[in-house]
Amino acid sequence: FGPTAAFLGTVSPSETGESLSWSDPITENPGVGDTEEWEIHNFTADAHPIHVHQVMFRVLGRGTDGTQSPEDWESGWKDTVIAYPEEITRIKAKFDIPGFFVWHCHIVEHEDNEMMRPFHVGPIPAVGFSDNEGT
Repeated sequence: FGPTAAFLGTVSPSETGESLSWSDPITENPGVGDTEEWEIHNFTADAHPIHVHQVMFRVLGRGTDGTQSPEDWESGWKDTVIAYPEEITRIKAKFDIPGFFVWHCHIVEHEDNEMMRPFHVGPIPAVGFSDNEGT
């Protein structure tokens, strides 16, 4: 079974989700050495374990506005965080390794149904993916 409703993408100025597929242009493009705060908005009725490749991050907050303190067990460095239904999960990561990588739901059926997006650290090459970059 796939998710009840699943997508990854961006949030519009009106705070609604805008679904993007794997093949859509990259929307997450931190510079090498940048520290960024990401807000993961879960508009679905399902919880999603969101995994970000090649970085460790800290959970800053969650809840309907992302300001509720994380659970005690969410302290420390993570590479996966649960995005609870109808909540915003805020994370902070430093992007030190240049290249193409992915972030995705760690439930394989969800990942296989477009809950995976590429991101690139550093300037995006004009030619696209390289055989020796990203995992």
